[in-house]
Amino acid sequence: MKFFIDNNLPRDLAHGLAGLSKSFLEVERVVHLTDLFDGNAKDLVWIPALGEGGAKWYIVSIDKFRKNKSAEREAIRRCGHTVYVLDPQWSQHRYWMQCARLVLWWPQILQHAGLTSGGVHRVPWRHTSQSKFVAL
Repeated sequence: MKFFIDNNLPRDLAHGLAGLSKSFLEVERVVHLTDLFDGNAKDLVWIPALGEGGAKWYIVSIDKFRKNKSAEREAIRRCGHTVYVLDPQWSQHRYWMQCARLVLWWPQILQHAGLTSGGVHRVPWRHTSQSKFVAL
């Protein structure tokens, strides 16, 4: 599995998740948008570029892909990517809280990704043993 962390999340968080995921053989890569593209790359540029050659990625973003919603969602669908959209509450928290919470969610994201192909799923801020992803 290849994970792509959008530019609306810290680059260091993506690299931290990459390090934490090294012991999971099914995780091939965890990269930040700026590892592969210019920081200001538009969604409609990087979404299809990730899908070149039939590659399927798991994208983590706070962006709900509502700007040009239909075009972005269509690009995601056409490429077969799976997207984890973090609830708007995520952006109300500072760097360390975002990092801590995503690390807390990460095992569930990995497990869900192993069972899921395609689609957009919302990740709530609140994390409990009963927390679940919501298909969008």
